[in-house]
Amino acid sequence: MKSFLDENFILQSETAQRLYHKYAEAEPIFDFHNHLSAQEIYENKPLGNLANAWLDHDHYKWRAMRAAGVDEELITGHIRKDGSVKSDEERGGAEAVAKADYERYLAFVKTLQLCVGNPLYHWSHLELKRYFGIDEPVTEENARSVWDKCNELLTKLEFGPRGLLEKMKVRELCTTDDPLDSLEWHKKISAEISAGKTAAGNGGVKARPSFRPDFALNAEAPTFPAYISRLQTADGTKFTSLKDMLAALARRMDYFKQNGSVVSDHSLENDFYLPASYDDVNYVFEKAWLGKKLSCEEIAKYKGWMLIELGKLYAQKGFVMQIHIGALRDNNSAMLEAAGKNIGEDSLQDFNFAPQLGAVLNAIYSAEPKARTILYNLNPKDNEALATMAANFRNCQFGPAWWFNDHKDGIEEQIRVYARTAPLGRYVGMLTDSRSFLSYPRHEYFRRILCNFIGNLVENGEFPAQEEALGKMVKNICYQNSIDFFL
Repeated sequence: MKSFLDENFILQSETAQRLYHKYAEAEPIFDFHNHLSAQEIYENKPLGNLANAWLDHDHYKWRAMRAAGVDEELITGHIRKDGSVKSDEERGGAEAVAKADYERYLAFVKTLQLCVGNPLYHWSHLELKRYFGIDEPVTEENARSVWDKCNELLTKLEFGPRGLLEKMKVRELCTTDDPLDSLEWHKKISAEISAGKTAAGNGGVKARPSFRPDFALNAEAPTFPAYISRLQTADGTKFTSLKDMLAALARRMDYFKQNGSVVSDHSLENDFYLPASYDDVNYVFEKAWLGKKLSCEEIAKYKGWMLIELGKLYAQKGFVMQIHIGALRDNNSAMLEAAGKNIGEDSLQDFNFAPQLGAVLNAIYSAEPKARTILYNLNPKDNEALATMAANFRNCQFGPAWWFNDHKDGIEEQIRVYARTAPLGRYVGMLTDSRSFLSYPRHEYFRRILCNFIGNLVENGEFPAQEEALGKMVKNICYQNSIDFFL
C-alpha cells in the first residue's frame, strides 16, 4: 500500500516520477486566470488565521460544508453580501471572532473527513504540506495542533499574500477586472517592481489585470442601464449609439494594456449568437439602455455582435480572448438574497452552443487571422466539441479543466481529449481560477497528473522512451507555453 501524499503521489510509474521530479516540479508558475485581489497583494497584510486563509473566499470549501450540513453561519456568516469580510466589530468583537473562526475551521475539518474521492481532500492537504510543512492528515483529533502551528506561521511576513505567492514560484498572474476598474493596485505593484522594491515576502510577482466586460455584454441585466451610464461618465463622452459605447470600451482596453493587461475574459451562460445587422443590434442596445425587457433573440443578437467586435479589437491590441462557457449561476435565490453571489450555488449549464461559438470565432478569425483565443467548458460532455472547435483556428486553445472539472478524473480527461485532437506539446497548462492565496498547489496537482498521463503512455509502449524530449515538453506545458501564448 502506498503512503498518502508521498513524494510520488499520483505518479504510478518510474517514467512519470522522473518526468515530474526532474522536469516539472521546479518550474515557476504563470497563473493566467484567477480572482485574486490586487489590493490584497499590494497591501500584503497578514491573513490572520487558518480560517481566514483557508475559508474566507473559497466557495469550493463552502459548497462542501453546506452539503455536509454545516450551519450557514459557519460558512458565510463572516462575509457581507458584496463578498467583503465583516469587521471584528460587526462580528461581536475580537474574542467572539476568535471563537467563531476556530468553529468554522473545525467545521471544515469535520467536513473534510467525509470528502473521500473529492479533490478538496487532496488540495487541502497539499496546502497544509507545501505552505506549512504539515505531513499528517488533519482530523478532528489533531485539529487544534494544526490550527496553532499554521496560525503561528501566518503572523510572519513571508506568509502574507506576497510570500505565499513567492513560495510557490508564481512569477506572474492575471486577476479578473471590470473595464471601469482604476487598476490602482496593479499600478502600485508594478511601480514597486520597477523601482526594485522587492523586499522579503514580495518576490516581484507581476499582477496583470484581465479585461472582463460582462456588465457591458449582459444587456438583459437590470444593472445594464446604470453601467452604461457609468462607462459614459468614465469615458468623458456622450453616447449616441452602440458604436460610441464600443469605442469607449476600446479606449478602456488601451488603458488596461498600458497597465500590463494581455488577456480578456468572457462568461457565456446562455445562447450568445444570432446573425444580426448593426442597425438591429443598435436598436437592442438603445432598448436595453432604457431598461426595457429584451427577448431571447435580441439578447443573442446583441451578445454575438459584441463578442465579434470585441474579439477583433482584442486581436488588434494584442489581447488573448478567453471564453468560459456553461455555468448556471445563482440557482438558489434564497441564498443569493441572504449572502450574495459567488458563494457556491452554481452548477453546470446544458445548451447547444457549438454552432454559435463556431460562427463567432469564424467572424473574428476571418477579420483578424492573428487572433488568439482560449476556450473553456464547464459541462464535461462538451470536451470533444470544444477541443475540435479550437483545432479549427490557428492560435485557438482548448483550455484546462475548469471549475467543477479540475479534479483528478477531469484533468486526466481534459489532457486525454487535448492530446487526441491537437499537439499536446503546445498546451498552455494549468490555472487556479481561485480567490484563495493558498490555491497554488493545484498547479502541482495538475503537473503530477500530466506526468502520470505521459508516463503511462511510455510504460505501455504507446510512445517512445525519449526522456529528454518529453522532459522539455513537460517543462514547456508547465510554464513556457503559457508565457509564449499570452505574452
